[in-house]
Amino acid sequence: MNVSRQGPNRQPPASRQSGESRGDGAQPDPRANQRRRTKAAIMAGARALLLDGAMPAVADAAAEAGVSRATAYRYFPTQGALVQEAVDEVLGSGRSAWEEWLGDAGELTERVERYVTLIFNLMWENEALMRGALLLALQQRAKLQAGEELGEEPIKRGGRLEAISATLEPFRETLDDPAIRRLSVALSLVVGIEAHVIFRDIWGLDDEEARATSLWMARVLAEASAKEGRPRR
Repeated sequence: MNVSRQGPNRQPPASRQSGESRGDGAQPDPRANQRRRTKAAIMAGARALLLDGAMPAVADAAAEAGVSRATAYRYFPTQGALVQEAVDEVLGSGRSAWEEWLGDAGELTERVERYVTLIFNLMWENEALMRGALLLALQQRAKLQAGEELGEEPIKRGGRLEAISATLEPFRETLDDPAIRRLSVALSLVVGIEAHVIFRDIWGLDDEEARATSLWMARVLAEASAKEGRPRR
């Protein structure tokens, strides 16, 4: 699944293309284009290392991208910043993106199944990156629990909560708050990299069986919520 909202074959708006006017009479800044290319190269280097099973430091991503360490650190001062940027790039930004991807699925079960399918594809195609982010988050948490200083911003977790909220938003007038919360918590256990770790590492499931299992769990949860959730008065 291509998770880019722009799509693989669409061109950026003409006002943003290199070598063209921005529309206000000013010419594009070639240095800005170079900065974008450099940052993208560093990110590509980090992803390549993650796919090889390595947890990339900023210096490692710089070497993979063929840029100097000093240059890489200007973009990503810490390993956490590098991994966080990679995760944010994959997951997209903001609730509107999820609402767009969910489309017009109307019934609770259908909408939940569509969301689970989307997030399953996203996790499966970016498993190495998400495992790396999970590992770093766990390491950071262990340091904090031991009273150590991180020296960097902690990895942000909980991105799935916003997507789940967007999925269930149309039903807040028909299900009470406890039902919405219970279903939200349950869905957060079905999706995400943690579920993939269980599917692959503990059960050895392939893509097809893991996908079917995810959808079955989501369907059962949605049907139970629709049946047990008390409608708002």
